[in-house]
Amino acid sequence: ASSKIKSERSRRPPSNSTYFISDPKNVITSILDGLLRPHDPVQYFGYEILCASSTAHWKDVLRKSVGAPMGTEEELIFRALSTSMERPNNQFGIMVGLGTDDDDHHQDSYKNANNKNSAGCEKEEVDEYYTIEFPWDTLDYLDGTAWVECRLRDKQSDALLVVLGWSMEQRDSDGSWLIDGIDWQDFREKYRPG
Repeated sequence: ASSKIKSERSRRPPSNSTYFISDPKNVITSILDGLLRPHDPVQYFGYEILCASSTAHWKDVLRKSVGAPMGTEEELIFRALSTSMERPNNQFGIMVGLGTDDDDHHQDSYKNANNKNSAGCEKEEVDEYYTIEFPWDTLDYLDGTAWVECRLRDKQSDALLVVLGWSMEQRDSDGSWLIDGIDWQDFREKYRPG
């Protein structure tokens, strides 16, 4: 199991692989995919990838968002993020498979997929109800920072759900793209204005 986790970590950001250095969109897609299955292959794995793919500034924002004091162990922050983002009727739950206008259907598919695997059981796939769209090219400021607009659209109706503006920063040590901020604009009726 340990070698599987190491292998999975090497396929996710932050990584200095050409795939992740070439365009921040690849990092964003991988983070969103990981959050949609936050406990695969092990508990809190999606949150671990989110935090590992963040600048010190964004890690601090995430820590503060769950009320954790400075110096809190990362595992506790992952747990707090999980508790916060996976609670019902949470605006940001869309990132972890919850928070749609059709919550009953999506919560059932989410529970089926995410209440397994921590005991090593076979997992079901999460019913992906949104598609990820990048309407514009990455705005690379050519100074180690970039901005990317990402849209989450309903997979069936193509309705616009959420627009995210990702502020990205390259890590000096290896050029990996990291999250330095996320702007959120929600278009779902349940969360307007958002």
